[in-house]
Amino acid sequence: MNNKLPISIVIPCCDDIRIKQCIESIDEDVEVIVVLNGSTEYFRSFVKQFKVKIINLPDKSPVKSLNAGIDNSINQYVLTMDSDCVFEKGALREFFNNLDNAEVAKGRVVYLQKGIISSAISKVRDYINYDELKPYNPFVCINKNIKNKIGGYYYNNNIFWTEDADLNLRIKKAKIIPKYIFSSIMYHAPLTMKHDLKGAFKHGIGKRKRVEQKIAFGVNSHFDKVFDVMRKKGILPGTYYFIWNCFYVCGYFCQFLFKYVLLK
Repeated sequence: MNNKLPISIVIPCCDDIRIKQCIESIDEDVEVIVVLNGSTEYFRSFVKQFKVKIINLPDKSPVKSLNAGIDNSINQYVLTMDSDCVFEKGALREFFNNLDNAEVAKGRVVYLQKGIISSAISKVRDYINYDELKPYNPFVCINKNIKNKIGGYYYNNNIFWTEDADLNLRIKKAKIIPKYIFSSIMYHAPLTMKHDLKGAFKHGIGKRKRVEQKIAFGVNSHFDKVFDVMRKKGILPGTYYFIWNCFYVCGYFCQFLFKYVLLK
């Protein structure tokens, strides 16, 4: 009996050594594609020890990596994973058993905690992904048949840092309802404040670039949700979410100034 799951897992990575634990947590016979983007020769040699399909890209582009992985996958279902994540034992089998031919599905990502700040970040991420239910990376699985329904492409190569938000909008426009499989769990390494706020700034830049391309409108900050986060997750997570949005807005307007003021 063939127990191979008809799912391909795509892992974009530059030089994150934690990919070892990531790959080792995959406890099912599935196609695993590691897309190395801008990696050193040493790191490429390091990844070769694993029984995975390797794609090498010259640019440090997670978006191009996702598309390259999907385009080179052999299965109809493709699941995205980050190199700093690990699957809970049995999570892949649980995910597949509950997939039920969904066009888009998302498992549960649990952000691990290491101290007060990472605990607040974890609760904010939980709010963003599950209190409002958005199919953001990682642990998103798509059926490649949806390509023509969502504009003829999966992720926009011209978008930086907000590619999953753009995909989410196109999924909504196509009236595709994602399935959330909360019983299937992936663990994300604890996030530091420096890393997370840097990401907020980059997301602001990415949102502004989408506005410049006329595929999104407005800064769309979430200051109005701060009190809801405080109510559901606590005062510290709510306060942190306010700070996160400040960095997001700064990124947005820095990109605006760079394009329309400094370059003139």
